[in-house]
Amino acid sequence: MRALILLAHPEPRSFNAHLATQAAEQLRHDHLQVDMVDLYAEGFDPLEAAWHHPRRLQPERFEAQREQRYSAEHNQLPADVQRHLHLLWAADLVILQFPLWWFTAPAVLKGWLDRVMVYGPMYNSHQRHEHGVMQGKRALLSVTTGSSARACAVDGREGDTRLLLWPLMYSLRYVGFEVMEPFVVHGVRSGLPADRVQAHGAALAAATSDYRERLARWQQWPTVPFNDGEDFEEGGGLHAEATAHSPFIRHRDAG
Repeated sequence: MRALILLAHPEPRSFNAHLATQAAEQLRHDHLQVDMVDLYAEGFDPLEAAWHHPRRLQPERFEAQREQRYSAEHNQLPADVQRHLHLLWAADLVILQFPLWWFTAPAVLKGWLDRVMVYGPMYNSHQRHEHGVMQGKRALLSVTTGSSARACAVDGREGDTRLLLWPLMYSLRYVGFEVMEPFVVHGVRSGLPADRVQAHGAALAAATSDYRERLARWQQWPTVPFNDGEDFEEGGGLHAEATAHSPFIRHRDAG
């Protein structure tokens, strides 16, 4: 089996980089082949734009979806996108490792989604959600926050971290992944007073150990429930009798 670890942090000595390395070590120990992609180190361009598509379907107006599909059909996708697509298609497990910045992922990771989730090869009107091209594969968000677990709780000041991660989880599900429950390490800080450094280091070491132990059983890791197509009416609304799994969907009787 094969894993792809995508790191989105600019500092190679960061705790995020450490978690990515530890995940690779654990998975290799369990006999998986591991591909590591450091988006900052390779200078990945997060901007989807016309200059990535020199052979255009519509030169007078840039429409990302149409140009992506046209480039894919004519084997003209940019080299970095083609490489990442091949890594995705080869992987059984994909891990996105990143810090939560301004309540979302770093821009380079959002740009990776914009450019690599190519319309045509990665999704189309018939291959989405439970019928997506990545069905049978698993994806995990491994995330750090600077705020405490209490502040990132449902009733915390920073807001529910799991809710903030829903758009990313849904994006992965959109192309067919089984999405694993996120692994989140809270309170990752630098510049702490001397009397807090030791306790902070011990907490991060414990989180790393827990992460490795859970990755050793990654195929049994709980997954996030999503509503399938049969749960929705023709217009896209949830059937009244269906159980809502998205945190943004409420039953009709909930008001």
